[in-house]
Amino acid sequence: MNKVLVEVYVPSVGNTFDVYIPLESKVSEVSILLSHAIEELLEGKYISDKNVTICDFANGKEYEKNKRIYETNIDNGTKIMIT
Repeated sequence: MNKVLVEVYVPSVGNTFDVYIPLESKVSEVSILLSHAIEELLEGKYISDKNVTICDFANGKEYEKNKRIYETNIDNGTKIMIT
């Protein structure tokens, strides 16, 4: 499985994480997985949400949930944020 290394910023807690995400997964799947992983890592400082979204860090534009990661501009080194 091909993966890309991205930087994920969580504005609600001000933390950043480096994460590998699979290119074949849908944005909606990745957002939920990231949300749950961040909740575990932050031990109660962040509460996961099924309505979480992934946005481009540079412009704040939300990625389309039905697209696969390889169909977006997400690549190695991309900065995204989860809201």
